[in-house]
Amino acid sequence: MHKIFYLILLIGLTYTSDLFAQDKFEKESRIKKRDVPSKALLFIDSLNNNARVKWYMEEGLTGKSIEAKFKYNKTKYSIEFDTLGNVEDTEMEEKWKNIPPDVSAMVSEQFKSDCSKFKIQKVQKQYTGTEKDLLSILINGKKREELKTNFEIIVKCHQDKDVNLFEYLFNEKGKLISKSKIVFKNSSHLEY
Repeated sequence: MHKIFYLILLIGLTYTSDLFAQDKFEKESRIKKRDVPSKALLFIDSLNNNARVKWYMEEGLTGKSIEAKFKYNKTKYSIEFDTLGNVEDTEMEEKWKNIPPDVSAMVSEQFKSDCSKFKIQKVQKQYTGTEKDLLSILINGKKREELKTNFEIIVKCHQDKDVNLFEYLFNEKGKLISKSKIVFKNSSHLEY
């Protein structure tokens, strides 16, 4: 009887972890400044940082967005807008060693439970909030209480014989918000 219970428990845990990870597909295409909504251009211009901005159209499984990418004071930034130019979030590249120790410990435990072996590929600090609050963090470096802070982490994860990339999103306390398996466009067919 105990063997059946453990077998059912093992099967349940296996399926739960697979169901928890959603697939994520993103295709980025460079776009010209003239194709960017004016509201997004005004937001970027208000930063007054004179950085060279590259614009992208990002297509995913759930829709499209516009993204502005630039480097300022040796930090890479990414600001995402909806297709009307409304700001959705800002992301700043972060070093793993700069994540607070209590948060990085929780995040590492999550990776250890999901992967037999893992390697962190990219860490970004993500801020969401009102346009005014996002401008405050981007211009002054001052975080307002209203801003929500998350950590977006890309991880190369070894699971049994599989190796996959996952995008994890954690809140500022290290609690898992979401996990998405990154899927790539099947390029086995030539496109003309």
